[in-house]
Amino acid sequence: MIEFSCTCSMGRHAAPPEGYDISSGAIERIPAILKNYKKVYMVADENTYRVAGARVEKILRENGILFNTLVLDGDVILPNAETIGKIVLNANHLSAKSNIFEYSPLPDLILAVGSGTINDSCRVASYRMHLPYAVVATAPSMDGYFSAGSPILHDGTKSTVQATTPKYLIADLDVLKEAPYDMMLAGIGDMFGKYTGMLDWELARDYTGEYFCKKICADVIEATDKCLANGYRLAERDPECVKNVMEGFLVTGLGMAYTGNSRPASGSEHIVAHSWELFDVEAGHPPHLHGLEVCEATRLIAIMYEMLYEETEDMHLRELIAKYLPYFAAVEKFCVKMKMPPTVTDRETVVAGLRRALILRDRYTVLFYLRDHGLFEKYVERAADALMARL
Repeated sequence: MIEFSCTCSMGRHAAPPEGYDISSGAIERIPAILKNYKKVYMVADENTYRVAGARVEKILRENGILFNTLVLDGDVILPNAETIGKIVLNANHLSAKSNIFEYSPLPDLILAVGSGTINDSCRVASYRMHLPYAVVATAPSMDGYFSAGSPILHDGTKSTVQATTPKYLIADLDVLKEAPYDMMLAGIGDMFGKYTGMLDWELARDYTGEYFCKKICADVIEATDKCLANGYRLAERDPECVKNVMEGFLVTGLGMAYTGNSRPASGSEHIVAHSWELFDVEAGHPPHLHGLEVCEATRLIAIMYEMLYEETEDMHLRELIAKYLPYFAAVEKFCVKMKMPPTVTDRETVVAGLRRALILRDRYTVLFYLRDHGLFEKYVERAADALMARL
């Protein structure tokens, strides 16, 4: 457990993780990291097994702690009931002899080898089976490694369900720096959403009295700043840059665990991104990489805040937004220079995503502020036009 005292109203923060290793060669230290576990159930898909899982499996077997291995067919794109069911079903060998007087023997740890989908699926299985889990990251593509919730596809839609936070994160930079470039861009794009997310959190504090932690917010901004400053070296696959992104994920993930909610990681930009993803899911199309969706939504929400800064007569609001304007400008500069790939390129979907985001989640953000002041539709239309011009 990681814990510390704080000056916020909670007084003290604690998170379940027991440790992490973000360094070159981290995979080789798995036996030492998992020294308290003797029956490790490893889960990967074909791609993640190729890039890291085969090596992890060999290490577990050589150290006598491998209980079972599941390699899911193909590249598992989204977590769903079928994937989670396979993980639960294969927690023990399917050919294992049964004893009608006992329950099936289970592993003592689930080890996910993968990024978004594998991690999210294993964390749900972990929660349902009441087993701890750890994760070997294979791509710096999203900030959900330490999340306590998983976005799951079921009944034709996507929703976040309660899950488990990993005991350990093992992030081998030698593996991560070889991840597909679009996944690396997605990771830093996910981090950019912290700027609008933190402003939304401050907005909720000042206009609804919502709980807020100054230290956690400052830590998230600092981590995002570091990602932005070093992100220009992503194309070089610079290990230090990749490490900065992963450490940013760590800060935001722990922030979620410390506060018991996702405020330290997301705001209106994530809700808009989820809306766009749902459109694809409902149409039967695989959604774009989550971090790329978040990055574009961040640019959109930043435009709304910039418009509000220019037009509002609320001086406190202007002062609040003014702190974040340099961040928004820096993100826009990065996206232009690095040619961040857009995910939604038609105005109709941009507008529909904003409208859906307003009712998708009951969380106070700039969208709620605009609604409450009769400005929502006006800003939706104008912001959509501005985003299209930038893309």
